[in-house]
Amino acid sequence: MDLDLLAACEGLAANVHDEDDNSDLAADVERWMNLFGLGATEAEREIGEWRSSIGRNSLGSEAWESIKDRLEVKGFDKESYEYALATQRLPTTPGSAQADACRNSKSKYLLKLEGLLSDIKAVQAIGGLSRLPTKYHGAEDGGGDVEFCIVDAAAKQSIQQGLLDQGTNFRPTFIRIGYAEKDLSPICRHPTLGLDSTMPQHRLQNKTATPAQNEYPVWYFFYGTLADTDILARVLQRDEISADELQAAQVRGGRLTTWAGKYRAMVHADPQTPPVSGSAYLVKTREEEDALRFYETERYAVVRCRIQLSAGGLGGSEGIDGLTFLFLG
Repeated sequence: MDLDLLAACEGLAANVHDEDDNSDLAADVERWMNLFGLGATEAEREIGEWRSSIGRNSLGSEAWESIKDRLEVKGFDKESYEYALATQRLPTTPGSAQADACRNSKSKYLLKLEGLLSDIKAVQAIGGLSRLPTKYHGAEDGGGDVEFCIVDAAAKQSIQQGLLDQGTNFRPTFIRIGYAEKDLSPICRHPTLGLDSTMPQHRLQNKTATPAQNEYPVWYFFYGTLADTDILARVLQRDEISADELQAAQVRGGRLTTWAGKYRAMVHADPQTPPVSGSAYLVKTREEEDALRFYETERYAVVRCRIQLSAGGLGGSEGIDGLTFLFLG
């Protein structure tokens, strides 16, 4: 058996939480309320979602033993500290609750269409939503079909309140998802890698900034796992990505760092710093882009950049206008 696969399976198995073991749930809820400034209901929900995510990152026992003395003084146990690392939530300090609220307000959720919420019209009615959610189709692990829609944090709260008002015990299935923010200005270069592009000199006269918000096809620069053809093919649900489709490239205005000890991340840097090397890929449709944004999660944002293909050709020495993922942490 592939030892890497075996190790991965063992890691997932270690993350499975015994749902029948609720002996310390009250204490855990209180801990998370104190650490992260959550209400009791939100703390219990966050704990449940965290424990149900079998793919979450876990600290090794030796690593935890080496740091637990100073963290336990602050109120952490191993589980809450792993959650803090993964979500970048810090213990509650003045202003942090507001920052958490802002971050959570951008969260999106998959809502399974079932029971009292078996169709999107029922979702709209019970939640009092101004717009009808878009319905999607998928397949469950067992092979059956499933329908769902995507709602934001405000809609989720409205739906839950609507169900409470009806006095029902029905509990909808929400799965938190995150995707990279994309908010490209049509009148200036904001946001652009390595530039304070909100400054007046970057405002354009009588033309639209490129790439535009909904412009396809569009070139993307990848510097991490997406530069691997096998991973990119899996994310885009394709059989394969040919070597010709993923071209060696560079960008300026950024530098690479890491987060959570292993993930590569691009952050702003002076445009005069050495270029970052990676790969360029022509994203053909919004569906492809959506898949990439969901893969990168809300920890990243889509920003404009100037992509220089190593082999020359398209764009010549000036390069081409494109996009990349900027780390927000």
